[in-house]
Amino acid sequence: MLDGDQLEVFLAIAETRHFVRAADRLGIAQSVVSKRLQRLEDRLGARLVTRGSRKDVTLTRAGQLFLDEARAALASLRQAERIGRNIARGAAGPLRIGYVFSAAMSGTLARALRALRDALPDLDVRLSLMETPVQFDRIVSGEIDIGLTRPRPSYPPAITARTVHRERLVLALADDHPLTRHAAVRLADLAGEPFIMPQFHEEVGLAEAVRDLSRAGGFPMPTLHRTDDFISAAVLAAAGRGVVLAPASLQHLALDGLTFRPLADHAATVELALVCRDDTPAAARGVIEKALAL
Repeated sequence: MLDGDQLEVFLAIAETRHFVRAADRLGIAQSVVSKRLQRLEDRLGARLVTRGSRKDVTLTRAGQLFLDEARAALASLRQAERIGRNIARGAAGPLRIGYVFSAAMSGTLARALRALRDALPDLDVRLSLMETPVQFDRIVSGEIDIGLTRPRPSYPPAITARTVHRERLVLALADDHPLTRHAAVRLADLAGEPFIMPQFHEEVGLAEAVRDLSRAGGFPMPTLHRTDDFISAAVLAAAGRGVVLAPASLQHLALDGLTFRPLADHAATVELALVCRDDTPAAARGVIEKALAL
């Protein structure tokens, strides 16, 4: 097996054409340079340099032919060492991130990915779109490392969370809905309106926001048409099947027949949380937390 120190000595000699200068470049004794070169020649079974009477050296034919291979081998060893060290501190290898739809629509996920690309280019980032409850299950099981989720009142053991994004809630409704005549919608005007509820498996988050809206407006909890995701909810709203209480970033979804209106008398917001296990690689976690700091 080739030794990196021996390759480094050979390259220094080849480039300086002098044992003393090679030793000075590497910060080692000349005797160490000679011994390492000798071990490399013994391993290869060939003389790589011709020693001159004044310590000047030239490359033999074997040395000339081996020079490019030595450079490539040493570069590969250095790359392997760098990646190995980065893996040890969590700055290389796979990083599995789960995210909810609005993390993508709001630009939160993209900001995190840009920061990781710039700071930790050796990471192999793998993305999975999944709802909040699924993310918690997979973080606990170790199937993903980091989640961008809806916050929860409490979290499983060995998990920490930090709010990283906050945005207002708006109404998504069909272009021909009567409420689109108003620049903003009052809560009282929503009495009797059916609501389309994405993420219906959750009892907190947007479901809780709809309950708060009905209480603030003084009308009963509205009829809910349940669906799995925001895309389906937006399509149903555009088709006139109800209205959606949605993060404002959903307005980036250019869907034919869909209009958005703010709420005139209800300043509701929704948040995103960065969720990690305690053993999530510190390097990646620190970069994302810095990039997404509120």
